[in-house]
Amino acid sequence: MKKLFSICLVCLAIAGLLTGCGKSLEADRDTVYVQKKGTVTSAAISDFDKDYYDEEELKKYVDERVADYQEQHGEDSVSIDKFSVEEGVAKLYINYKGYEEYQDFNEVTLFSGTVPQALAEGFDFNTEFTEIKGGEAAGTVSKDKITDTDAKVIILSEKVDVKVDGTIQYVSSQYTTIKAKDTVSIQLPEDAADGEESTLVYVVYQ
Repeated sequence: MKKLFSICLVCLAIAGLLTGCGKSLEADRDTVYVQKKGTVTSAAISDFDKDYYDEEELKKYVDERVADYQEQHGEDSVSIDKFSVEEGVAKLYINYKGYEEYQDFNEVTLFSGTVPQALAEGFDFNTEFTEIKGGEAAGTVSKDKITDTDAKVIILSEKVDVKVDGTIQYVSSQYTTIKAKDTVSIQLPEDAADGEESTLVYVVYQ
């Protein structure tokens, strides 16, 4: 998600639609929103305050990137929800058919499913967890308490906010801050590599 914007802005520096579905998303930070039916909406927020940045060029680049992906994977795979540039900030909202499309389109790690499904995919939940009650941290719990449930889980390695359709019950203790009952903020080290086991963040919810 952020990578797409970064590529766009680099292209602009060198060079000197409303089709979505599901609930709306408003964000002030890069955000991944996983909805009940498995669809994903992303918000990419980026400063757009350089003289050589051009709004039309940016939109054209994004449109072409989405169109190319649709040609290979189908029109319902990914679609632009909203795009705007206001007061030096560019905001791009994209809808995805599922987490696989988000993962493939953005070339990052993202899993969405149940805890048993995640275990079957090879995720080992080998980290310390914090229990969340009423939108606040309520002490640490062992991974065994997590892996014995059939709760839903989102697993990723990105510096983003994660919003769910539900109530967060547990999160990885490292790199996370609870913003609301349904939202967690992830702050990874600058040198963190995507997909590294040590930087995978688990968000468990019902």
